[in-house]
Amino acid sequence: MDDSKTVILDNSDSGILSTKLAAVNNNVRFSILEILRDFERVNKKDDGTFKKEPLYSREINSILLNNYNIEITTQMLGQHMKQLAEAGLIEEVGVKKEVPNKIGRRSVKGFILKEDAFEDLFLDVSFLSDELLTFFDLYKSNQRFSDGEHCVLTIFNGEDKGKTFKIHKDETVLIGRKANFNANDLASFTILLDNGYSTVSNVGKPHLKLFYKDDGWYILDEGSSNGTYIADRKVPTGVETRLKANSFLKLSKGNGGAVIYCSF
Repeated sequence: MDDSKTVILDNSDSGILSTKLAAVNNNVRFSILEILRDFERVNKKDDGTFKKEPLYSREINSILLNNYNIEITTQMLGQHMKQLAEAGLIEEVGVKKEVPNKIGRRSVKGFILKEDAFEDLFLDVSFLSDELLTFFDLYKSNQRFSDGEHCVLTIFNGEDKGKTFKIHKDETVLIGRKANFNANDLASFTILLDNGYSTVSNVGKPHLKLFYKDDGWYILDEGSSNGTYIADRKVPTGVETRLKANSFLKLSKGNGGAVIYCSF
């Protein structure tokens, strides 16, 4: 085996966390959300609703220090607030406040928790849980075929989601979008994906080849339209790339791409 032409890639599949989940995956930002939530609660109105009373940066910094023992600069706090705002969790509003070393109330930037912040976050977590459950179901299902002789490909998304293909070591399989082809036009070693996978190359010029050699399973992308990825790393064009078990192959990224779970 010519190791100089073989690339071994990590099989972890990253990038599935949403912007909101990424934003709260930080002790300071999570604490800021708690501060804004709790401040609303103590400003409950007579009719049972919460008064949207904003806090401005100095007030947030003071609570972080006094209640959470977190000390950061105003500039650093601004970066955290920006990320929370971009994630749609907080909202910036104008407010008049007493400012240290200034006479009278001044107009400053205040922050409130968005009304649907935690509801949206819950939906994101639920979505992630569904995807993880789907993965574990695939994993358990595909273990039935783990015999050392086959590679099992399962479509993970889109129109063909759930379809499974059992590939023997002796086969070289071509994978691509149907375009104008149908199963009767092609040999049995071709996997036709639905045309809904619009950014996947059609099988006339296969997006990908899968084959077994030298005690391992390999893929080869000889020049697909939008590339092939493992763990968000692009597979080099024209290079035989060795797979690890339980990898996710991405035939193109984003809308119109196909995600294939590969186990052996």
